Amino acid sequence: MPSYATGRILFEKDIDGVAKPVHNLDLQLLDDDYGHDTLLATGKTDMHGRFRMAYEPKDAGLFDIPDLKLSVLLPETLYTKKATGEGLELKRVLIPLPGFESPVATDVKEETYDFGDVRVKLYEYLEPADGPTPRLLVDEEHVLPQGQRRGRNITLTEKVAEVALYTLGVKPWPLPLTKKMEAEKPGSTQTDEFFVEMMLNGFNPVLFKRERTGAQRYYVDWSWKGQIQDGVHYAPDTRCFFDRVADGKIGKFVLIGIEIAKRFGDYTAGDDALMVPPKMYTPEDGKELWDRVKRIVRSNYFVFGEAQTHLGGTHLNVEQYIVPVVRNLRANPVVSLLTPHFYGTVDINHAADGLLVKENGGAVISVPEGSAAVVATIGSILRAGMRQMNWHGFSPRTPQATNDRYAHAANVYWGVLTRYVDYYFAEHMDAIIANWAEVKLMSDEMVAHSIRYVQQEEDDYIDTNELNKASSEHPEGPYGAPVSLSPVTTKSVITKDDKTDIENLKQMCRYVIYFATWQHSWVNDSQYDTAGDSSFATMGIHCDLTDLRKTIEDAVPAKEGKKSESTTYVLATTQWGYIMKNEDGGMNPKLIEFLGETKDQLASYGVDINKIRS
Repeated sequence: MPSYATGRILFEKDIDGVAKPVHNLDLQLLDDDYGHDTLLATGKTDMHGRFRMAYEPKDAGLFDIPDLKLSVLLPETLYTKKATGEGLELKRVLIPLPGFESPVATDVKEETYDFGDVRVKLYEYLEPADGPTPRLLVDEEHVLPQGQRRGRNITLTEKVAEVALYTLGVKPWPLPLTKKMEAEKPGSTQTDEFFVEMMLNGFNPVLFKRERTGAQRYYVDWSWKGQIQDGVHYAPDTRCFFDRVADGKIGKFVLIGIEIAKRFGDYTAGDDALMVPPKMYTPEDGKELWDRVKRIVRSNYFVFGEAQTHLGGTHLNVEQYIVPVVRNLRANPVVSLLTPHFYGTVDINHAADGLLVKENGGAVISVPEGSAAVVATIGSILRAGMRQMNWHGFSPRTPQATNDRYAHAANVYWGVLTRYVDYYFAEHMDAIIANWAEVKLMSDEMVAHSIRYVQQEEDDYIDTNELNKASSEHPEGPYGAPVSLSPVTTKSVITKDDKTDIENLKQMCRYVIYFATWQHSWVNDSQYDTAGDSSFATMGIHCDLTDLRKTIEDAVPAKEGKKSESTTYVLATTQWGYIMKNEDGGMNPKLIEFLGETKDQLASYGVDINKIRS
């Protein structure tokens, strides 16, 4: 006669005061034997978090009364060689949940033993919901639900050791792009043409806007309006103006002027800060002054790029999907489509928290060292960027110029993901639909923890593909204002005829994989080429370089410059998780196949497919 173990698994934190069950969770029932546990049974929770596992007490061993121990497991996606030796097949590996303290009941003689309600810390949310971004809660013991791959940790250790050798002068620093260019052709990084190239195809590819009145010039801008500054660094508002002239099918941008608006008086003032009327600079002001003005712009380009395009746009943008996906998708095959691209992300994000500080009830935000930004400032900049990001309605920008390599290549990669996601859904459609209730739970949590939405002036942009559009659905959040993320579905049950819901989920999957792979690879790996020479770019400068009495050494102290160079080198070159190389076996063979077919096309835009990674 079998015996039974029953109970209910709940998330550690309640939602609005209500206990939330953990559904479809893999469990093991063990006989606790001092490190030599015996497996008695396996099972899963139902949609209400309840479980009932049958076991044979005699399996605990002769003359042994079972000491029942409950173990919680999370799935990991791997692709291994088929038994036939031809091709790869999906293998679902179960890994014990880190940090889970398994409940143990000793000498169980009851026919049915009830563990009762068992709380599990499973990708809990950091509150408040309207912090800078939705984040994973990490406890005081810093136990993360998923760490890093061993290979990446080894790579990081090697890079830190390299930096030590470079710093000691044992080995010369590798040259970033700008230093290579200067070595080949002095002055080449200071040209207006390279400035435009950086705007389109550099570390922080920008979306151009167009004036709706007056000269209707094209422009890009970075504003510190309403932001508190540290009073040490010099950070004015900058706006760069361009003409678009004939060149190929689209045309090219030509830099014609830069407007600088300095802050006057109290740098600790926010909305009340006084601004000196903006001053326009042009190439006619002379090469020395013009080059200095462009150097001022590059600091804004880099610090806003690090905060919004890199940290917010890739790391934290992806994290706001990781948490609801892993909390809710287990039986649905979409979990195996997405999670291989998540591996280690929350660990990387949390590792950066050593340089972060807390604000707004515990929400963790960044203070980029060496910039004018203070704690509240970066929180505000992050929020501004994240509010304009949404899976719904997104597609890569239409090329803004003939030489917009980033946009051309991004659209090719988006095509790869469209083909791949379509293939995956066709292969798993029945199971995706059968487990749609998980998608509804995921969507509800994603929306409930989204930050507030603030509408952009969409008409300012020459391309709106990447904007979080007002036409997308922005439901009211728990704080009584529209949220940034749109719901994927409002239904717990669907059929194949519910095409809008299915397409929504496909679109969300494309979006998340795009930012976890393509966008992060482009931005992260370009950091050193942009800021590997602190005379070319840093996140901040200490003085107004339009004062010709000041030098670059006055603007960027040596210690600050070296810190910027070494940090960007480690960040840009610690690389692991390549799609094509598939070091850890988590990449779907079809994604590798489809990406491989675009090798030559992407190479024509300067992209090596072997460098794209998760």
